[in-house]
Amino acid sequence: MFSIEMLPALHGDALWIEYGDDNGPRCVLIDGGPSSKVTADALRQRLRERVFDGNGELELVIVTHIDADHVTGVLGLLEDSEVTIEPGDVWFNGWEHLPTDVLGAKQAERLSAALIKRKLPWNKAFGGRAVMIPESGSLPPVPLPGGLELTLLSPGRPQLAELRPVWKAEVKKAGLVPGFGTETPEGQPDALGDEKIDPEQLAEESFEEDGSEPNGASIAVLAKFDNRTALLTGDAHAGVLESGLQRLGAGPGSKRIAIDAFKVPHHGSKFNLSSEVLDLVDCDRFLFSSNGNIFHHPDTVAVSRIVVGEDGRSLEFNYRTDFTDRWDSARMRRRFNYSTVFPGNGGDGLVVDL
Repeated sequence: MFSIEMLPALHGDALWIEYGDDNGPRCVLIDGGPSSKVTADALRQRLRERVFDGNGELELVIVTHIDADHVTGVLGLLEDSEVTIEPGDVWFNGWEHLPTDVLGAKQAERLSAALIKRKLPWNKAFGGRAVMIPESGSLPPVPLPGGLELTLLSPGRPQLAELRPVWKAEVKKAGLVPGFGTETPEGQPDALGDEKIDPEQLAEESFEEDGSEPNGASIAVLAKFDNRTALLTGDAHAGVLESGLQRLGAGPGSKRIAIDAFKVPHHGSKFNLSSEVLDLVDCDRFLFSSNGNIFHHPDTVAVSRIVVGEDGRSLEFNYRTDFTDRWDSARMRRRFNYSTVFPGNGGDGLVVDL
């Protein structure tokens, strides 16, 4: 078995991955969402059922980057003295992993302290150094026990270096929302409200790259198990993903990387999903993790780039909201030949079986 569960993490990410034997699965946690009782309860339930009271093993925890909607839930687990969590490794780039010494952001400093206090392995797969792709050459996969392989696509040294000047400022931002505060930046609307959607027109909108340095430093991986693959992107920049896919052998108009599921970057922001990235992958299933309550994700432009690109694609959401339900239109699905998947029974969160 190989499954990805997009836990109900509000506007953030919390991915619970299981692979191997269903009676004794090996597990990977990627991010923990923002501060939320719903998310925290879901995380603890998975740990209890599959690891603490079951026969599973928590092989790896990945904290993709320092935004609060990714890091806070993991921080809550590690700072809770009643939770015994012993992953085989933790991938997280703290301030000491940046190219030069800088002041660390508030939550990142707390997470670093918690890792040290618990004496957990930290970036063990990278010799304790930064989790980043090599500057040249191939992108070797990192094997995990039980057969899962993770190939790192982001970040590179330049993205970590670009994070240095803004790290100190992160301390001052409530919630560590980089650059935007709690509002969408002026001149970059990320939703169209109740306006009529025209995917063909929206897909033609020129691409503008996300300018957030913390997002650019996101850890993104291509996960492979038993000939099934998933691209898990955090909030990575499109240009970095494009470069990584090309280093794996993809090329525009020629070879594409076949993947079974693509967790779209930055919750479906139009500033992180470009047509150039989509042209490099052969994929039918696109996963969205967001309830849209802050930045109105997923953005209509990003989703339009997906549905206009090829027939037969599936949009799979871990929440049914005004920003996702609009894509469940029977007329729209017929016109662009795509399908939608939502949580069942009025709940939140979605399990994706590969």
